[in-house]
Amino acid sequence: MSIFTKRRQVRLSHHFVADSPFGPVRISHDGWPSVIALVQGPGMPNVTVRPGRDDGGLSINRQTVSTDRSAARRWDPRRSARTRTARVGDRGYELRPTGLRRARLLRDGTPIAEARGTLRSYSPFRDIPGSDARLSWTPGVDPTDVAMGQALVVAFGAGAPGALTALTFFWLDWIG
Repeated sequence: MSIFTKRRQVRLSHHFVADSPFGPVRISHDGWPSVIALVQGPGMPNVTVRPGRDDGGLSINRQTVSTDRSAARRWDPRRSARTRTARVGDRGYELRPTGLRRARLLRDGTPIAEARGTLRSYSPFRDIPGSDARLSWTPGVDPTDVAMGQALVVAFGAGAPGALTALTFFWLDWIG
């Protein structure tokens, strides 16, 4: 059997813990470069995450969740163009950046959490954009909300650069 057709087992050897209203949420990931993370907690569905600000993805209980970002807005430098939406059953989740290190998590248009990240998440050596983000939850959330919210922040990070910062980084990347 060829090594390319053989199924590989991935060991998620690195862990960190986030706080939630339902107890600690364990986020496990493999070493650098990280290609997969698992978000799990008491009473919550397991969410598998493929981190990446531009091309991250999610699956909840082994069902793929589409995380839409409008193709027409892909080249839009504004912060609002970085909004991600995910649909799980009859619920719609939205991760809307409100600053460079801040984001608001909405469920069907109602705010359920505020996320705060750090500038370290923009480092080229960080493979998980939302690993150091902290979420403060509003009352009335359920375990699915917490699992999806934490997974969205781990996958896409908390916050996004504004238009001027994005254009500056573009030109610095282009010349350097």
